[in-house]
Amino acid sequence: MSTLQSSCNITCALTLAILSACLVTLIVLCVVALVWFKVRRRRQKLLRDLTFDEGSEESKSTKSAPTSRTPSPKLNKRMSCPDALTLKTACAKEMLARSLTSDRIPDFMLPPERVQPYSPHEKKTQSFNFSTHQMSVASLGSIKPDLYHHQSFSEDDEPNLPETKDGRLWFSMVYDATVEQLHVTLIKVKDLPGRSNSSLPRDPFVKIYLLPDERTCRSSKVKKKTLSPVFNETHTFLVGPEEIKKRVLRFSVYDVDRRRVRHSLGHVMINLKGLDLTKGDVMWSDLEPMAQATSSLGELQFSLVYIPANEKIKIGIHRAKNLNQMEDYPDTGAYVKVQLYYGHKCHRVKRTIPRPGGTEIMFNESLSFTVNGKQMDSCNMVVSIMLTSAKAFGSNDVEYGRIAIGAFMYSRGEELVHWQEMISQPKIISTRWHSLSSVHPPP
Repeated sequence: MSTLQSSCNITCALTLAILSACLVTLIVLCVVALVWFKVRRRRQKLLRDLTFDEGSEESKSTKSAPTSRTPSPKLNKRMSCPDALTLKTACAKEMLARSLTSDRIPDFMLPPERVQPYSPHEKKTQSFNFSTHQMSVASLGSIKPDLYHHQSFSEDDEPNLPETKDGRLWFSMVYDATVEQLHVTLIKVKDLPGRSNSSLPRDPFVKIYLLPDERTCRSSKVKKKTLSPVFNETHTFLVGPEEIKKRVLRFSVYDVDRRRVRHSLGHVMINLKGLDLTKGDVMWSDLEPMAQATSSLGELQFSLVYIPANEKIKIGIHRAKNLNQMEDYPDTGAYVKVQLYYGHKCHRVKRTIPRPGGTEIMFNESLSFTVNGKQMDSCNMVVSIMLTSAKAFGSNDVEYGRIAIGAFMYSRGEELVHWQEMISQPKIISTRWHSLSSVHPPP
């Protein structure tokens, strides 16, 4: 009996030893498997790092790609500025900092003219354009050449020239009648005012017009970081010998800022009627902040205000002056007619009460038009002074002169600036004088 009991105890002890050995073996296998898995994972991680970019900073962004796939070729990233700066952080890691802006403006084809509207922080420079919608060829005779001094020039005389506040432009002209070509050489511009009322340099360029054809112009290259650019560029215009004396040459100087917005710096107007265009002498002329001719028909003062909440444009007709040609229409009255156009189609017409005629007329009336905000870019107005008979009002009315005002497609110069002021400053009344132009078909 005791022998059987001792045999059972031996068997139990042996079984327990075997189970313990199996358990220890299982634990050792688990530990070995875990260590092997971690070693294998770390090795794969190191292999991926070496495969993609051999430890570069930018390659770490591609670690998520599977190792079973051949990685795509890594191209150098384009930067906004080639002169990138390398900065060191507190952790001694290097990072690439891109320049957000570039001091250099590349050469580019200039889009259609878009002049920055006047702001109170900058010098007020407004341009007037001789559009065929605002004056006919016959009205070019109203330009006063004595307002725009241009003189012959030699290099010996340059140190003796008087100081200029707005800048001075040098040019020359030669007309070849055999091929009907006017060759205009833009030489240089000196002493331009700096940016922000300081001596900061500008990026100027010049546009040349042979008025009244304002749609065709010649543009110079942009000269960077200078207030005295040298161009030495020759531009050619095609014009007949019988038309050359009726034309006016206009130089308009602009500055291009970093946003590629152009700012008007000044203008030079040259009446070709009294010039000898066969010599090609070098001439100079001071820039004028405003390039406009005196109107032989007179001027009209009116105000504009845009109210977005009501979608209305209110135009206040104040008074007219210098209506010198009213003497040709005795015993007549006058009123102002305002036509609202959508594109080239007349949408609405309103008029003031007739007033007695004269060289100066007071109106002091307000007219309002409903304009959808989506149509602001396509709408424009034609403001006309109409002459009427007191006995037969509306039957034989004669248009004395008109002003076209609207967006860039429909107006220029002072009229365009006035319209832009109305759009940019809603609910604020903007009042200006405008020169009346000769009658022409509606836009």
